[in-house]
Amino acid sequence: MSKHVAFIPARKGSKGFKFKNRILFSHTANFINQIDWFDEVIVSTDDPVINELASQNGYSVHVRPESLASDDVSIKAVLQDYLTGPDNKLNAHIWLFYLTVLYRSLEDFLISKKLVEVDKARSVCSFIKAKTHPYDSWLYKKDKTLTKYIDNDVYRRQDKPDAWEHYHYVCCFASDELNSLNSELIGKSTVPMFLSDETSAKLIEVDTEQDLDDWCRQYKYTGANI
Repeated sequence: MSKHVAFIPARKGSKGFKFKNRILFSHTANFINQIDWFDEVIVSTDDPVINELASQNGYSVHVRPESLASDDVSIKAVLQDYLTGPDNKLNAHIWLFYLTVLYRSLEDFLISKKLVEVDKARSVCSFIKAKTHPYDSWLYKKDKTLTKYIDNDVYRRQDKPDAWEHYHYVCCFASDELNSLNSELIGKSTVPMFLSDETSAKLIEVDTEQDLDDWCRQYKYTGANI
């Protein structure tokens, strides 16, 4: 049976919220440390402070090269660099943990583990209902004309087909499946995990200090808990 590896990308730079990965690291570590079926936790970083935080938790470190430490590098490129390195995990399922995703439920990860181990899913990703339906999206062209991205004349909400968008709340894939996935780690083999409205409402992705303040206020966290 393949191993399960948690992978935390945590680069040093952040334009909107300085050092946010340092601030948020312990929150995700506390969740991961509750899971006893991870064989290893990998932290991919170029930050010596996060390197030390990883060491304190007994995690391994993927030293991220400078060429992969900018904000225009895809997570797929980072994972490819890790998986082709000397400590690669060619027979493993990689579980992606973005530090900016604060809400997580152990039950949802157990459901995903079952998809991997029992249903033999090669890739799993969670999805939430699309905030803006693609039938309602328009393109404003340079010639100042409006065109619908998807040609349709549907005007009643109930007539629109279901629309979902991916959300890396749960994201897992077999290591040898990576090259078949796109830059968002989704491909033909991906089994969707559709999140309930209740779970989706709890998802706040931290890009700014205000996002973190909103999260702490909503769930009564203090700075020490994060």
